[in-house]
Amino acid sequence: MKQKQVERILEGHIDIQGMAKALLVEGFNVPAKKKIVTVGSDLFTLMRDSNRLVKLPDEWFRDEFLSMFYGKKFDWAPENLEKHIEWQPAQEHAAKFGRQPSVFELESLKDRTKRNPCIIDAAKILNLKTDDCYWTNEELAGNPGSAWIVFFVLGGVGSYGKGSRSYVRPCRFSQ
Repeated sequence: MKQKQVERILEGHIDIQGMAKALLVEGFNVPAKKKIVTVGSDLFTLMRDSNRLVKLPDEWFRDEFLSMFYGKKFDWAPENLEKHIEWQPAQEHAAKFGRQPSVFELESLKDRTKRNPCIIDAAKILNLKTDDCYWTNEELAGNPGSAWIVFFVLGGVGSYGKGSRSYVRPCRFSQ
C-alpha cells in the first residue's frame, strides 16, 4: 500500500491500545496534532506535557490533552466553597459553570512519582488544595450515598459519604 493510501485510511481515526482506551471510554478526543496513540507510554508523555494546561484571560484553564476546561480557583463560587462542601451542593454549584470532573479527569492530573502534591508539573498552575480531596461527579456503584474523590497529597482515589465535605473544581467542554 502506498503512503498516501495509508494516510487517507488513518486520517480521522485513532489507533488506541493499552491504557489509552480509557480516553475513548470517557468520550475524550485526542488533540489533532497527536492523532495516533499507540502505547501507554505515549499516553503518559502526552499527559505530562508541560504545556498541557493553559491559563485563559477569563481565569479558566484549557486542558490541551483532554480538550476541556477547568474552572478558575474559587473566584466563581460563594465564599464557603473555598472550604469543604458536601457533594450535592458541590454538584449544584459546579453545574452553574459546567459540571464536576470525572475520576478519570482528576486522575489525569496526578503524578504518582511525586507526593504532597502528587500532581503533574503542568497542573501546578491550577493551585489545587492538597490538604484534602476533590469531589468527582461519579457516585459509588451500589452505594448511592457515596461518591468518588481524588486526593492530591499522595495520589489516592477513594469514596466518601455525600454528607462529607471536600473541595470542588468545575469543568466543561466548551469555552
